[in-house]
Amino acid sequence: MSTENAAGKVRFGLALALGVVVPGMSKYVLTEMGYGFVGTAVFYTGYLTAALLIWYIWVRPLELTGSSGA
Repeated sequence: MSTENAAGKVRFGLALALGVVVPGMSKYVLTEMGYGFVGTAVFYTGYLTAALLIWYIWVRPLELTGSSGA
């Protein structure tokens, strides 16, 4: 495995982890402070943003085509 490939996998893993951990912790803190609805909105917004960014940066550029022969 090349260093560039490993660095890309580490970046992907960090982005995925942060996309779940940061919104989750924010929701927890806001809910404990009595702002349950705001916490839920922050969680879903952060999670959706992370999913869209991961799709846009890593998944969208993949060329997913089948074989041309039947």
